[in-house]
Amino acid sequence: MSGTASLVDRLADVGGYAVDLTLTEGLAPGEVLDGVELEACRFEGAVLEGAVLRGCTFTDCVFTGCNLNRVDLDGSRFVDCRFLDCTALAVTWTRAAAAALSVRPWDFERCRLDLASFQEAAIAGSRVVDCSLREADFGSADVQRVDFAGSDLGAAVFVGTDLRGASLVGATGYGFDPSQNRVRGLRVEATAATGLLSAMGLVVEG
Repeated sequence: MSGTASLVDRLADVGGYAVDLTLTEGLAPGEVLDGVELEACRFEGAVLEGAVLRGCTFTDCVFTGCNLNRVDLDGSRFVDCRFLDCTALAVTWTRAAAAALSVRPWDFERCRLDLASFQEAAIAGSRVVDCSLREADFGSADVQRVDFAGSDLGAAVFVGTDLRGASLVGATGYGFDPSQNRVRGLRVEATAATGLLSAMGLVVEG
């Protein structure tokens, strides 16, 4: 990021709190943004790849077209934020702090989230629409009522996952053993249901 203003520099004079800013500045790999509180801010095209967001709070913020690959969320809290057209490869989302007051813990649309880890995360009620989640890990996660419409879940891991009330209608690539997960009320298309039953050793004919 030589010659380019850093997000740390941009926020240096706001006293740790800012509201209603449009932010295009990024962070260099390993650079730390520490303890800031941002409300109703818009991140547009910001490059945060490999950076550290330590103990920050983002409320009602929108991230559009940002590069979040391998970002370290290190206890940061996201409350009712949206991510649109972002790339966030190999992010451990469980590093973020819980946002108990958030209506929708995570709201992703048209994002690349391959190799993501939501292992043991509580993301019930989230929206993950038209995203790529190839090889994502949802092991032992609470994904109740999560909407995965239009998302690619190729090789994603669902073991010990609470999928009750979630929707996989329109999602593709997924395959798991229902007996190893909690699936009451899970919505799937008829063609996918056949594959899930086959995973349990049942032979579906006709």
